[in-house]
Amino acid sequence: MEDVTSFPAGLRVGDTALSVSNLSKKYCGDLKRALFYGLRDIGGELSGRGVRTDALRPGEFWALDDISFEVKRGEALAVIGRNGAGKSTLLRVIYGLLKPDVGQVRIAGRSEAIIELGTGFNPLLTGRENVEVGAALHGLDPDATARLLEMVIDFAELAEFIDAPLMSFSSGMKARLAYSLAAHLGPDLLLVDEALAVGDLAFQHKCIRHMRQFVQRGGSLLLVSHNVQQVQTVCDRAILIERGRIVYEGDVAHTVSRMLEQRPLADANGLADFAANGPVRMGGLRVGSVDGAPVRTGRPVEVTVRYEADAPTEVIWALSIWTEDRWTCIGGTVDPVARRVDAGRGILRCTLPALPLLAGRYIVRATILDASTMYPLAVESARSRECHVDVSTDPDPVTNMLIWANQLVRLDAEWAEPHGTGPDARMERPE
Repeated sequence: MEDVTSFPAGLRVGDTALSVSNLSKKYCGDLKRALFYGLRDIGGELSGRGVRTDALRPGEFWALDDISFEVKRGEALAVIGRNGAGKSTLLRVIYGLLKPDVGQVRIAGRSEAIIELGTGFNPLLTGRENVEVGAALHGLDPDATARLLEMVIDFAELAEFIDAPLMSFSSGMKARLAYSLAAHLGPDLLLVDEALAVGDLAFQHKCIRHMRQFVQRGGSLLLVSHNVQQVQTVCDRAILIERGRIVYEGDVAHTVSRMLEQRPLADANGLADFAANGPVRMGGLRVGSVDGAPVRTGRPVEVTVRYEADAPTEVIWALSIWTEDRWTCIGGTVDPVARRVDAGRGILRCTLPALPLLAGRYIVRATILDASTMYPLAVESARSRECHVDVSTDPDPVTNMLIWANQLVRLDAEWAEPHGTGPDARMERPE
């Protein structure tokens, strides 16, 4: 068994910052057996007899099984997978909170981690005292500690609560303090788990910007998240873990697609409602025909979104159309051009020149995203503000047949004349 070690820092962008080689970690599913195995292993190590760690004993399973990858300086790697795949265990082993059974982790320089809320904090101390303890553990002098404290308070926006006991902090406040402290201790490698998910949208957006800047300055990032938007915004490469093994590794878009192919899509009702948060807020969504007539299949329709911005912001907006049961997304589109919205209220418009929907009732949703990070600023998804649109279709026997067959959209197609007749005709394209 090999342990977690560090090798000298001072490397350049492109050099290896984190190396994980043949890493394995096992657990026991039975509590009594786990306690027995633990005591026997401790006794074996203390006596010098050694412990065999590369084989499973009754009741054990591999939480991590032969994991190998590298992260370069100036690179952000995402670790994705279902719950229980082993992602958080991997981060704990890399950070040194868990001892690997097999394999090796090598880190160039110093790492900091945001893995679980409250990890490394004393709940009886104030926020300020916890930051000072962290500074002392890293050997900072009083002047450096004062500068660190100022940066942490400013980034976390916790000035009025910093002298309150940590036990009185909400989950979101703990997430703010944890990320701010870890990020401003100047690590070479930053490990981020799902702890940020409890933070509000504005702070998540702030952290995304910081992580991107951290990587651009030559830092290395390992990000564990179920948030597809976060992963694709921050990372260029990803690994997909299933049952403790890497089943796919590649660029982030292909890896996320592979993950989505292996599990059902999330219920649309799980979309966060950001309409009341962030620098840009939605005030309403409307869909109607261009000429004021009822919405009909094949006719142009206009989608308008009312917004209110606190400051000038570069945004991109998108819309999607769902079945009334909120289960199936029929389709959507994203504005390819970044639009500047000024402070105050305004309207965003989009025209669909030929609505492909067949007769029925549908739900239209809109999302406003930050142009630089593609992170959602406002999502019109709450049921109280959903935009329902009723579509009618001109009477037609063929269209009626399509509707009867539960089809939702009408496809535009170019039909060709038959090619070839008789028994010698073959199934091939005409020259």
